[in-house]
Amino acid sequence: MKKLSRFMFLVCLMAMILTATSCASSGFGGLIEDSGFGGGGFGGGFKGDYDGGAMAPEIDSGIPDGEYGEVDVEETDPSGKNDDAVILPSGMITAGAWNDNDNYQAWLDLFAQGEENGKFNLYTNPTYSWGFNSLNRVKVTVKSGEDTVAGATVVAKDNDGKILFSAVSDAQGNAYLFPNANEGTVTVSCGGISETLSFSNENNEINFDVFGKSDKLNTIEIMLVVDVTGSMGDEIYFLKSELADVINRIAENNSGAIIKLAMLFYRDLDDKVPFDYYDFTNVNTESGMSSQQSALNKQGASGGGDYPEAVDEALELAVSKQWSTGATTKIIFHVLDAPAHEGKQYANKLVNATKIAAEKGIRICPIICSGAAESTEYTMREVAIHTGGTFIFVTDDSGIGGSHHDPDLPNVTVELLNSLMVRLVNGYHTGVFEDPIFWKEDPNLGTNK
Repeated sequence: MKKLSRFMFLVCLMAMILTATSCASSGFGGLIEDSGFGGGGFGGGFKGDYDGGAMAPEIDSGIPDGEYGEVDVEETDPSGKNDDAVILPSGMITAGAWNDNDNYQAWLDLFAQGEENGKFNLYTNPTYSWGFNSLNRVKVTVKSGEDTVAGATVVAKDNDGKILFSAVSDAQGNAYLFPNANEGTVTVSCGGISETLSFSNENNEINFDVFGKSDKLNTIEIMLVVDVTGSMGDEIYFLKSELADVINRIAENNSGAIIKLAMLFYRDLDDKVPFDYYDFTNVNTESGMSSQQSALNKQGASGGGDYPEAVDEALELAVSKQWSTGATTKIIFHVLDAPAHEGKQYANKLVNATKIAAEKGIRICPIICSGAAESTEYTMREVAIHTGGTFIFVTDDSGIGGSHHDPDLPNVTVELLNSLMVRLVNGYHTGVFEDPIFWKEDPNLGTNK
């Protein structure tokens, strides 16, 4: 039996993955609040949980005394194949969330040049940017009277009529365009009616009042895109224990919603089986959920070998699948610890996949794990901002797992990862984002539902 004294490292991500009128009426609650629990969710000002950087949080893990760190891998199998398995509780991994579209000026400051270079100044160089450019944004808000409109098609074109960027308005009526141009036009189409206005550097926040709209559909499509290379063993393992918890809570919070789940697991292109895909399945039913859980339980971490992975190919494949049309909620949770390979061929695929996701109204919410570095943070924040998604980063606050990359973001409330995922899905579906709950105060801490 293999001892998991490595367990503290392997646990890195217990929940990792798993855990408004439409065109839908909505209001917005921020993803970020000044909770007083420290900047970036890592430490120094964390109300006494850290002393000089040393972690000392005490939590009830639900594991019997004396067994923490001594649990055998074979004895913690969540598949139920081992009758003597010690089932670790869900709701212990901590994470923070940050929406760069809600903090757009702060995003621009990261690319500042001159005497005080911004954190991402290097990535203004095309050689290192993977082809992304989010420094010319046009924010479009679509309403019908007092109601926000979800599901409207929003297209930016240059003055010659060439399409530069396309997006779909979310449940708050917002669409984010990145045309990489100083001026042009924006056309909004909804309910068979279209209207066009001009944009420029001086006029980059545009409001449309439309008469046409269609009903917001009560359908939620979630795809898990998961790096399953050798360094991701902890994330995969704990994803298995979190999936049902996350899906069940989303269903409880969205009465009558049809919830469809797809999963795409990827390695690197030189690996024997680089991709393993399971199509959208209705997980409102016991059989549907059981089927997807079984597929997840078969996954194990292997392959890879170098730092970058097949991120571009994975997202290209993910957005090509049979996503629904109409005003539905479409989210990709992309769990990873490494960026795409550098080089024009990889960059083109990554950028094109991101643009297709935006065009289809798919919000990509990356979740970066232990081992991620700044290049992973940069590329995943670009993917999130371009698609109207949210950037998620696992933190060290629970004291579980290895060290995680600190994005150094201000006033982030550290949450339980599974609760954070549920909160984001609820918010993207209804347009109302509930305030985050500090992880130690979350009633789901250390529970197994």
